[in-house]
Amino acid sequence: MAAHTERERLERLLRGQAELMQEVHLLLGAEQKHDDILRAAVLSSTAEKPMELPWPDPDRVYHRDTIRTLCVRYRLRFLPGGLFKGAIPNPAIRALRDLERRAEGPLSGFMVMAPAGRFKLCDSEVDPLLFVALGNNLYYLVHKWGNDLSWSRQLVNWPVRTVFTLAITVLAVGLVLGLLLPTALVTSAPDATYWGGHRILAMAWSTMICASFTVFGWFAFFGQFSSEAWNSRYFN
Repeated sequence: MAAHTERERLERLLRGQAELMQEVHLLLGAEQKHDDILRAAVLSSTAEKPMELPWPDPDRVYHRDTIRTLCVRYRLRFLPGGLFKGAIPNPAIRALRDLERRAEGPLSGFMVMAPAGRFKLCDSEVDPLLFVALGNNLYYLVHKWGNDLSWSRQLVNWPVRTVFTLAITVLAVGLVLGLLLPTALVTSAPDATYWGGHRILAMAWSTMICASFTVFGWFAFFGQFSSEAWNSRYFN
């Protein structure tokens, strides 16, 4: 009789554990489904749709002009999430969940800042920053992953910010090459010193050569300055 009672108690315990595990699996499934919905919302966003966000963190709110400056400095694009072709990581989804609990209504207006290679551009390095539009040219930074805002990226892309920065770079490279040329290649005079009219002509010649190659390469490959391409949906 005692053994029968113990067996029944053990069966009830096992049934309780099975029901608990089933509830856990259902809860996890619902959470995963919610995460998938948030990912789909980001990757299907096609336009800026301002949302109401009470008491946003001021350290995470950026004006459009600031975003444009960063895009030009690091040669990035700022486009709707529907054009982004990368994966949305779990930390970004958790950040969206936290934002969703504070928002007055569903999240919308997802924008992504990332290199051009991370977007499905219309005419066609590196991770993004996820924003939501707040209206009045303001955007809330939801999450950032990757190292796209490194000093090395800023330095490498400095020449292609504007026409002015490209011209300065070409001039500097041309002058440096002119200074590095051996005197024997600059003039055939056996008693010529390092500095003189021949050195100035060499610097001018090397600058013109660099400018010629730069202009040819820029137009041959349909280059775009960062100041023009930062919010363009087109590859070139």
